[in-house]
Amino acid sequence: MGNTLEKKKRGFSLPHVYIVILILMLIITAMTYIIPAGTYARDAVTGAVDPDNFTYIDQTPVGFLQFFTSLHQGIVESSNIIGSVLLISGCIQIINMTGAFSAGIQALIQKTNGKGIIMVVLFFTLFVGLGVIGYLDALYPFYPIIISLFITLGYDKMVGTAVILLSTAVGFTCGMVNPYTTGVAQTLVGLPMYSGIGFRAVGLVVFYVIALFFLLRYCIQIKKDPKNSIMGENYLEEQTAPMEFEKGLVFDGKRVVLIVLFLATVLLTVVGSLQWKWGLPEIAAIYFPVTIIGVILFRINPSQACVEFGKGMAGTIAPTMVIGFSRAVSVLLTEGNITDTIIHAVSGVLEGKSPVITLLIIFLFVTGFNFFVASGSGKAVVMMPILQPLGQVLGINQQVLVLAYQYGDGFTNTFWPTAALLQLSLCGMDYGRWFKFAWKVYACLIASGFILIVIANAIGYGPF
Repeated sequence: MGNTLEKKKRGFSLPHVYIVILILMLIITAMTYIIPAGTYARDAVTGAVDPDNFTYIDQTPVGFLQFFTSLHQGIVESSNIIGSVLLISGCIQIINMTGAFSAGIQALIQKTNGKGIIMVVLFFTLFVGLGVIGYLDALYPFYPIIISLFITLGYDKMVGTAVILLSTAVGFTCGMVNPYTTGVAQTLVGLPMYSGIGFRAVGLVVFYVIALFFLLRYCIQIKKDPKNSIMGENYLEEQTAPMEFEKGLVFDGKRVVLIVLFLATVLLTVVGSLQWKWGLPEIAAIYFPVTIIGVILFRINPSQACVEFGKGMAGTIAPTMVIGFSRAVSVLLTEGNITDTIIHAVSGVLEGKSPVITLLIIFLFVTGFNFFVASGSGKAVVMMPILQPLGQVLGINQQVLVLAYQYGDGFTNTFWPTAALLQLSLCGMDYGRWFKFAWKVYACLIASGFILIVIANAIGYGPF
């Protein structure tokens, strides 16, 4: 009886991700009937709002048909991300069939003497670095590889998920050279792009230490006693890896060449996004040459390669639909014209408050509003022109405001279900288990973020 109850408790999970998204959509739809519709005047070129020109408009509640068409619209608006994930996943599948990943990972494990902790720190640090430059969406096709790697090392699926999500949260949130939040926000308020990078570097170190501490502690706990695993004490037998790594393969010359070319391609996508302003179309395209070289090197039948390419894409169709469906939440907010009304109401609350209280409200509001609108650059375009004059009135310099916005936007991109569900789907992770593991980590990260904001204001951080 006790064992049965224990199994039931351990097996509890939230409904399917699609159902969770539909519930969120219903909540937003109800809000469009309750919250008055309103809009700010916007600059025709930049899209920035005029904080002094807000007007209420006729109510535009979401109708029955609109509710369901928003799913299609969400997929259309997310097609850039969805297309790149599908194409890169197809390429990775072909490279995987050559045995290059399997042989390379086994060689890496041997080099580290099977010490999984070293691999955790290595990949966590690598993903933090990619997050620092805002490199997130293009990493989606690599999630199954990372999850499978840590399962191979004897960890549960939560370890691989945490390595990915915590690291990108830390790197993205620090905002050192993040073009999507720091870059946009600083430009909108007239600051030099990436100015004040020194203080943000301090934030990176603080966040890195906090997240890595919780991650390593969990790794040690489940290795010491599998009962500490959130996935269940029998996780070694019960969990399945998204990608199977064939054992006993030799990391020979051809596989070494292919892995080197693959890693060079990844590096090239990072350089291209920074130096040549590549977007996801260019990033997806650059994986095809190395894939074709792999087909030639290993003399793979072209038709068979096409079949494998289709298998790779098929494996990510369900998770990529989460990307589109999640976007539907933002579509409903826009169609209901309530986004600007919410922001206008909060700006009214901020008037007359002390700088510290104002910063706390801004920080908490951006953190909470990120539940509904995950786009960092999109929120910046709407919010920064409103926050800028408030800062001037209250004596808060613009650099501190940008920092408050940056920290408020970043952490919950991998915590709130509206943003995290698509990433968790790619990891094959249930949100209920992720919440159980992550809430303490994010509570510490958010608290430390606000402390840093207060310190920044106290020392006169900026404007540079």
